[in-house]
Amino acid sequence: MKVRVKLIGPLMYEAGFSEKDIELPEASTIEALLSMLTLSKRRPRIVTRNGRAIVPQDILEEGDRIAVSPLYSGG
Repeated sequence: MKVRVKLIGPLMYEAGFSEKDIELPEASTIEALLSMLTLSKRRPRIVTRNGRAIVPQDILEEGDRIAVSPLYSGG
């Protein structure tokens, strides 16, 4: 199956891309997808699927759009 991954902010420099399609086996989880990316595991991040928050054990589906963003704050 294929999903579209978009990295935001400094994560795109860390992984070497800002947005791309990634091929995964059927019934892959977000955790499996994140383990394929070259992102620091120490950096807290927010992950969404099709605009909604998800947990690492959620199973991905063909055509999902995944966004990964570092935690940030402002005021």
